Amino acid sequence: MTPEYGIKLAVHLISTDFGDHAAKVCDCLLRKGTLALDDIVRTTKLSPQQVKTYLKVLIQHNCVQAFAMEHEGGCGEGPVVVTQYMLLFDNILHRMRFPKLLAIVSEELDKECEELFEAFLKHGWLTLQQILDRVPSNQNDGNCTVQDALRGSFTKLVNAHYVERCPAPDPFLVPPDEEKTPARKHDANSAKAVEELEIGEQCDIAKATPSKAKGFPVITDTCSDINGDKSIDNPPGVVIGKKRKQDALKLDTESGATSEKDVPWRANYKELVCHLRHKACIENVRARMDSGAAIVLSAMLEATQSAEKNVKEEISVPLSINTITEAVMQSEAGHSMTLERIRASLVQLGCHPNGVGADETYNIGTILCLFLIQFISS
Repeated sequence: MTPEYGIKLAVHLISTDFGDHAAKVCDCLLRKGTLALDDIVRTTKLSPQQVKTYLKVLIQHNCVQAFAMEHEGGCGEGPVVVTQYMLLFDNILHRMRFPKLLAIVSEELDKECEELFEAFLKHGWLTLQQILDRVPSNQNDGNCTVQDALRGSFTKLVNAHYVERCPAPDPFLVPPDEEKTPARKHDANSAKAVEELEIGEQCDIAKATPSKAKGFPVITDTCSDINGDKSIDNPPGVVIGKKRKQDALKLDTESGATSEKDVPWRANYKELVCHLRHKACIENVRARMDSGAAIVLSAMLEATQSAEKNVKEEISVPLSINTITEAVMQSEAGHSMTLERIRASLVQLGCHPNGVGADETYNIGTILCLFLIQFISS
């Protein structure tokens, strides 16, 4: 359950960026939970058209997730499918971190990627066509060159997982078992029920979010490819990029897009916030312990990042001592570290071995919990 100060902060952020009516919708969903359109209209006292408008705005900016769910009809009618709207509280708070997220892209990639990523933060969902439309009309002479540069920057962002495909506009979710679904109570005795409800809502968000296989496909046709230029490396009659398009066609159909350019993309907050979290942990370890412990922690976090399911992961997957050693020595700073020094750093980090010999593994647990509170407060 979102605390009162959290509600006030989220409403303030939405009010500042999108106005009072959007803030009313935000406040309603925060206090009442996931609701259908009619319920939001009834609670906010806004007109249906106003509510629809601001829901679209909040969806566009990754603050609300819509999904369809089947419900029993009344008066003997058959089941009906109702679209419901769920507020993404964490995504609203991430709006305060936009400068930090932009700094990550600036440090890891280049200026062009930073400018393109800033457009994702500013506009929310963007299609490739909208990205290409950023080319000024007075640059016709070098239009293909500029478009190819934009495609290159876009590809870098996708490969780094800093942007991802948007979920379907309103994915269909299987309704929960009513006997297992806790009632929406807010008294002190229903804390467990509320926690279970929030877990259920997180599951709904996960179901609506594309998997990694679907979230990061990218087709990198150049402007000349689109104009029909062919390559001697491809079979006769095959335009460059066509084979890749065939692989992505099914994904485009699922999202309602008619072509690659119509597929919407968005900033991948999860990846970026994990990056911030890791950076905060590493710098804290460097300040409180030493550079050796920071190097080992950095290597372990990088090796386990792909297995993290959420930004509040409390314990990492286990890594063998050989994997840790290899990860450390792959970094320039870790070239001088011996196995004994790596083991000593693991002890500093509170990572105790599980098993011996070939079965010797370590995971990061307490160190992440220790610095998580400090990261969230920043």
